[in-house]
Formats: sequence, structure tokens, C-alpha cells
Amino acid sequence: MVKKELKTTCESFRKLGYSSVDEKELMHYLVSYRWKKAAPSSIQACREDILHIKPNEFFDYQQLVAQTSRLTINDWQDLKDLF
Repeated sequence: MVKKELKTTCESFRKLGYSSVDEKELMHYLVSYRWKKAAPSSIQACREDILHIKPNEFFDYQQLVAQTSRLTINDWQDLKDLF
């Protein structure tokens, strides 16, 4: 139902130079963080919210996940985007 909006947001991130964000990660961010306490009231509200996600909001969440994870730096598989 919101696949088109997820794809559009990922494409806008890629245009800004964030090539590693995919739809699955974005959906996980929405469900587990952004909409955890208060989900949008309708599908249309979900679609609009997805289209208004800013890269810094998503990456702030990613940073929070990394800081609270039990993984060490050696456990991370995909660090090539950082270098």
C-alpha cells in the first residue's frame, strides 16, 4: 500500500548521496521508531509521512540503533559506505 512512497523516499535519499538506504530499512524505521507510539490515522497520512522523512531523521535512528546494539565494530558487515 505504501511501496511507491517508500521507493520515492529511497530515490530522493540516493539523489542526496545516501545510496545504501533501502525500502526495508525505511519501513523498519517507521514501524519500530517513528510510528511506535502514534501511528498515522489513515493510509493517506502514512503515505504523506513517508514522503516527508528527512535523511537526518533516518540516520539519527540508525545511530541510536548502533549505539544501543550489543554488536562490536568487528561484527558490522557493511562499513564500505563510510570510507
